[in-house]
Amino acid sequence: MPGMTLMSMDQRKDKRLDKEEKIFIEVLSASEGSSQDRVLLECSTKDISRSGLKIQTNYPLIVNSVLELLINFETGDYKFLLTGEVRWFEATGKGQYLAGFELIDAEHSDFVVWEKMFA
Repeated sequence: MPGMTLMSMDQRKDKRLDKEEKIFIEVLSASEGSSQDRVLLECSTKDISRSGLKIQTNYPLIVNSVLELLINFETGDYKFLLTGEVRWFEATGKGQYLAGFELIDAEHSDFVVWEKMFA
């Protein structure tokens, strides 16, 4: 996001773990209609924490959008369905982007199990 400083992107309250894992993000279009509106993105995490994560993607995301996240830890065969809000977004060049997500304790998510992983 233009004008976004590194300091404003570095405000996560929990300790981060550098961890690169596959993540799928489901994006639903605002339009009603066909199944073509749904997009499933394959991305990767750059770091994770109890309350958020940073991902790398080749798809532009909208700040403040709330998205479904499926994180697949290939090491240990763990999967987490989480809900996250895009808190910041920046282009890194060559069609690549970084985005910061704040995780939300949604009713259908694995947020409580995710938090326990950091206890």
